[in-house]
Amino acid sequence: MFLFWHNPEKFNGNYLIMIYYIRRVVLLMVLCVPIFLVAQEQEIEKQDSITQTDEGMSIEQISGETETLRQRLNSLKEVLKPSMQTVKVDSVLDTAYVAINSKRDTLLEELEVISRRDLRNREVEWQNYRKQLKKLQGVLNDRTSDITDVNDELVEELEKWKATKDRLTNSSESPEVFGSLDTVIVTLDDLITMAQSRLDSVFTIQTRLTELILVVDETMSEMKRVGDQMKQDYFTLDAPPIWALGKVDTILMDSTVVDENKADVNTASNKKDLWDKVAYDGKQFVDFVVDNVGTILLQIMLIFLIIWMIVRMKRGWDFFEFEVQNKVDEQAYKILNNPIVSALVVGVLISSMFFEGVIPIFGEFEIMVVLIGTSVLLPKITTKELRLFLHLIILSYLIEIFSVYFDEEDVFSRWIMILNSVVLIGALIVGKRAMKNHPDRFQKVKWMHRWLLPFYTVVAGVSILTNVIGMVNLSSVVLHGVFTSVALGMVVLLSVRIVTSILVVFFKLRKSQNAKALTAMVDATNQRFQPVLIFIGLVLWVIFTLIGFDVYENVIEWFNDSLHIGWTIGDMRFSLGGVLAFVGFFVGALLMAKLAAVIFHDEWMIQALPRGVAPAMSLLLRIIIISIGFYLAMRSAGVDVSKLEFMFGALGVGIGFGLQNVVLNFIAGLILAFERPINLGDTIEIDQEKGVVTNIGVRSSNIRTYSGSEAIIPNGDLISKKVVNWTLANRDRRSRILMKTSSSADPEMVIDLLTNIAKDHELTYSDPAPKTYFYGYGIDGNLDFALMYWTTFSDTLKTDSEISLSIFKALKDAGIQAPIPTRRIIEER
Repeated sequence: MFLFWHNPEKFNGNYLIMIYYIRRVVLLMVLCVPIFLVAQEQEIEKQDSITQTDEGMSIEQISGETETLRQRLNSLKEVLKPSMQTVKVDSVLDTAYVAINSKRDTLLEELEVISRRDLRNREVEWQNYRKQLKKLQGVLNDRTSDITDVNDELVEELEKWKATKDRLTNSSESPEVFGSLDTVIVTLDDLITMAQSRLDSVFTIQTRLTELILVVDETMSEMKRVGDQMKQDYFTLDAPPIWALGKVDTILMDSTVVDENKADVNTASNKKDLWDKVAYDGKQFVDFVVDNVGTILLQIMLIFLIIWMIVRMKRGWDFFEFEVQNKVDEQAYKILNNPIVSALVVGVLISSMFFEGVIPIFGEFEIMVVLIGTSVLLPKITTKELRLFLHLIILSYLIEIFSVYFDEEDVFSRWIMILNSVVLIGALIVGKRAMKNHPDRFQKVKWMHRWLLPFYTVVAGVSILTNVIGMVNLSSVVLHGVFTSVALGMVVLLSVRIVTSILVVFFKLRKSQNAKALTAMVDATNQRFQPVLIFIGLVLWVIFTLIGFDVYENVIEWFNDSLHIGWTIGDMRFSLGGVLAFVGFFVGALLMAKLAAVIFHDEWMIQALPRGVAPAMSLLLRIIIISIGFYLAMRSAGVDVSKLEFMFGALGVGIGFGLQNVVLNFIAGLILAFERPINLGDTIEIDQEKGVVTNIGVRSSNIRTYSGSEAIIPNGDLISKKVVNWTLANRDRRSRILMKTSSSADPEMVIDLLTNIAKDHELTYSDPAPKTYFYGYGIDGNLDFALMYWTTFSDTLKTDSEISLSIFKALKDAGIQAPIPTRRIIEER
């Protein structure tokens, strides 16, 4: 105000803004005063309660409180009894401590020469150890929480009884009262001591458990280090060239950089023959099944549930005798005829997410089941030429599984890898030709045979070259990545088609039961839902492709590092991650708003919901989604919304003066959403514009006129002006056809004739029935008649034309002439 007083010219432009903020400050002060008063009263009440608690109890309350405390102490003693779960955890730790440390020492000795497959087995094994230890830690935490609650309650009771004793010390109460107080205090002291003892014992076990978890974490970190080192060694010559394998022994003997300890361990490891490794994998498989028997049973139940559902749908298809009318029906029918295969593919693919960690041998078993199911079903719903491609993919996978039981540096293993590359290249060529010959069957994934399969063919050829020159690890990883990407692509394609077909059949069955508003759901499933499934499948395919090429963690790490790149502008700091988050949230909100508009504007949704509800929900959802998306986008970008109050205040003033029409139309759009005077598909008339409402937007609405043009009407006009809605309550409309005959016609005969013509027409209503009215003589001496009948609004023009033509023919056949206009010439004299 001082600046305003001495420099009024500086504040003339912002006078309204300053007044706006002064009003806001005063309003905040008025609102804060009651809050401060309430907080002060609560603080005073709190102090009074504390003072009252410190004073203890009166002499009259001691007897009742003693009995209540006795009953409560009995329940607290039950809690403080030794817990069998804690004892069990303690006994498990005694065994686990020795076993885990022993396995850790053995693992650390083998880490330098361990294969990727064995490393994955060890990672899953130690993840299970950590999961089990975390469960034990949860048991101890629950026990600690229970004892702590008991201890806090006992301490509170002890303070209350001590305060009572201190208050009654100088009074003339009998010694029996003090004796009972001392007994209660001693009992509480003993229980507190017991609780402390129980806590100490639990803390001791927790300490041992924490140390064991740290050992597991350190071991897992060491395995991660070895895995990262393997990734760094991909582009190194880890084996001699394939043409120099006969000189390997000489090279190793003359080398001065070979680690003797590593060589000794490697020699001991190579003594394991093929059957030992197979037996080891078999034991790992059995142990994994035993440890995850609950999850596996849930997986089997899911598969049987899908089989049952498909069988029920097949019976419904046969019962209602649906005919195969298009490719979608053909695909759905073939899937229904293969319930077991369809359930195995989808069930195993979904239930694989139930497991927290899967060992390689179990994962290979699941992949083989899915691949076999895919090779059986996918050619049936696409083309039989794809069967050879899938069989070669399965053969490639079998070769890969077989090769893991040999040392990667062994000459036999390397030739197996080359054979696997050749088989995979052949599969890619066959698959590309099959997709190219039938493009209509692979319309959604045409990029696979155009770009992906030729690219992977070249990559598989590169894997042969890297194997030959001595980059065995790189060749193995590249080959595994190509196989994973191609095989998973086929599995995802089949899964999307199975789920889509199940939905289509489900809606067909609902249609057969005469459920309303579900007839268009079949088309909506293919047009709306299937692209969503394809997008989800594409995301999963990209993720598992990166995992197959063993670069997923590197890509994620690089992406996270890139997100921290930032810039500072004034007091605000922006990062690349914040900018991407802003764009992602805002664009996502726009897409979700568009999706909501598309869904609620579809014919099936308009029919399913009460009249006018679908467009109203569409408008409200779009406003809410865009508003929330913008707010989240601002917050995710690191913008402090509270610092933008000045901008919002100025924007409010600007809206108040310059954007009144925009705000008016926006509010009018909300009124249209709630009141629903017009709806999508209504025929309205406003400002000499007549047409069908095609869109009700936030600011304006669109009307498609009968001449074909699009009229954009502001929402404010739809609220403030006169609007004629021809289809608001119903679509029934009365038509009126005026007819004139000569004066010689029989009126009753004409009435019967016109009425019967209207009654016999198929588009007129029988209730109310058509009627014809006679108006007597006209100006020219003719007879005037009016035929009135009811019909549907959309059929009005067609019905009027057909009935008028029938009247013309009927009058002509009956010999009733039309009136002849009479003109008289009056000569003025």
